[in-house]
Amino acid sequence: MRRQNYRNNRGQVFIEVLCGLFIIIPIALFALDLIVLILGNSANDSLAKNCARAAANAQSADKAREAAQQVVNRFPFSPLIEKVELDHSKMTFDEKENVTTETILTVRIPITLPGTKQKIAFRARATEPVVGVSAAPVY
Repeated sequence: MRRQNYRNNRGQVFIEVLCGLFIIIPIALFALDLIVLILGNSANDSLAKNCARAAANAQSADKAREAAQQVVNRFPFSPLIEKVELDHSKMTFDEKENVTTETILTVRIPITLPGTKQKIAFRARATEPVVGVSAAPVY
């Protein structure tokens, strides 16, 4: 009698573990996707800020665009980052006040669950005060 009880308990534990894995595995995959999205958003925020800093040190609007584009070109790629670009239409350069840049970073989701997108694009905007334009000398 005792031996049969032991065998039934073992089978029950196996079924409970199997059912638990059906719940835990999708949660773990969703958590991995969330981590990738958080890191992609953070990287895009840093990229926009670095572009604005580089553009703020320039003397003119054209040089500011070039400086910001160089920062984007030097951005390190990974298998999860599909595209990185500077939105030139949203870039503003006011010699006396601020420079604003906007970047777009497209992230590929590693594990796509049913009903989710395969790629997500993040936009980030940063504004920095212009420091590269020298003031007229005072005599």
